[in-house]
Amino acid sequence: MSSFPRFVINLAHDIERRSHMQAVLAALGMSAEFVPGVYGKELTSADREAVYDREKALRVYGVEMMNSEIGCYLSHYRLYERMVREQIPVALIMEDDLAVAPDFPAVVEELAHDPAPVWEVVRFESQRGRVLAPKRPCDEGERVRDVGAGGLYRLRTHVLGFGAYLIRLEGAKKMLSYGRRIFMPIDQTIDRFWENGITPYVVRPFPVRQREDMVGRIGDRSNARRQAYGWDVKTMRRLTRLSDSVAKRLYLLTHP
Repeated sequence: MSSFPRFVINLAHDIERRSHMQAVLAALGMSAEFVPGVYGKELTSADREAVYDREKALRVYGVEMMNSEIGCYLSHYRLYERMVREQIPVALIMEDDLAVAPDFPAVVEELAHDPAPVWEVVRFESQRGRVLAPKRPCDEGERVRDVGAGGLYRLRTHVLGFGAYLIRLEGAKKMLSYGRRIFMPIDQTIDRFWENGITPYVVRPFPVRQREDMVGRIGDRSNARRQAYGWDVKTMRRLTRLSDSVAKRLYLLTHP
């Protein structure tokens, strides 16, 4: 079997997380390239203005994006640029705060070397309760095939979470085109399947979770959510959510 790259995004100064992931990978018998993440606190106003679409963020995301969110986004986006530049057919991308199941390497290998993959992105982690423990068919999705001791599922809803995922070159190209201007966190941007054309796929049971005992690097979003915006912003947000709901339903009807 041909090899494929495995990347771990890690801030250059975050030695503790790098050591953690090195130990995780060693225990799994996996190798990976550690790539330096973009440190949001070092972004200048010019850096932010060059990539950030404030009006769309308020309209779609509902709040101003924090520099840490933009930095996280750019860390992933630059790997998509690298995939296109180096013509990498498929890559595994991981963040650096993960707990990983023992069968993860076998699951990744099986999917990465599938001769006829139906997916462009497969996510191995979710932070959305109804996706983690689905109670309705629309949240469980369609089981496409067996993978290891579990299965590959095609979803008709968003996943939320980007701790570890496989992405094919076609998916990277779509994200480079769709996500050129930043208006939401990276996982929520890729979740907008009705606009970017990237159908959500996950593996269940999920072999990866983000560790709750490791301090998050994004920061607290609660104060920003409570920030008082004018009625014009709130009205735009409501109209956008309505528009998204209609667009999503139309997409699902035309992509059964």
